[in-house]
Amino acid sequence: MKTELLNEFFLLQQSRSNAKYLDILEERIYSPIQKANNKVTSWMTRRGTMLMKLEKNAQLRMNKIRKKFLKY
Repeated sequence: MKTELLNEFFLLQQSRSNAKYLDILEERIYSPIQKANNKVTSWMTRRGTMLMKLEKNAQLRMNKIRKKFLKY
C-alpha cells in the first residue's frame, strides 16, 4: 500500500512538472514565434497592399499618357 501511494505521488509530481514544462515551453518559445509570425504577416500584407496601389496608379498614368500622346 505504501509503495502504491509513493508511486501515485511520483506520477502526480511527474504530471505536474510536465504541465509546468509545457507552460514554460509555450511562454518562452511558441508565444514569441507566434508574435513574430504575426508581425511579419501583417507587414507583408501592408507592403503588398501598398505595392498594389502603386501598380494601379502607375497603370492609370500610363493609360492617360498613351491616350494623350499615342493616338492611333
